[in-house]
Amino acid sequence: MKKLPIFILLLGCLAGIVYADIMDPFAGVMILGAAFIVLLVSWAITLVMELVTSFIYLHMKRLSKWVLLSIIVANIISVPLLWGFVIVVTLLSPSMTTYLLALLIGEVGVVALEAGVILLLNRKGIKKSDAIAMSIINNVASFLIGVALAMATRL
Repeated sequence: MKKLPIFILLLGCLAGIVYADIMDPFAGVMILGAAFIVLLVSWAITLVMELVTSFIYLHMKRLSKWVLLSIIVANIISVPLLWGFVIVVTLLSPSMTTYLLALLIGEVGVVALEAGVILLLNRKGIKKSDAIAMSIINNVASFLIGVALAMATRL
């Protein structure tokens, strides 16, 4: 169990390199430290985005803001799993189509996983429909911001 954080860290670094290789062939020389920093920044942006959208959802539905803690837990679990899944699938068949398909399938899995974590950690405080809706909204918003940032950095 002590090796799990190291494994996740290595997967995260590898994810940055795989992403860089797919998006820009010359970025393959990116060092692990830089890839890790990129991934930490993207993880932070994802978490902030999902916390903001969750806060708005909870406020509009007049639900407990304690649910936000489960958003943090869900992201700690789901983001490395998504990266690992996309890395493995893309390494098995390296192409942009494979990458995008793995990302799509992975995001669907993340929505289900995060909804489950939210529901599990807030059994009495949130309905199943709210957990699912919040997970979908969070991940669509996060994905769109990620796409926008990726496009903006490519210009």
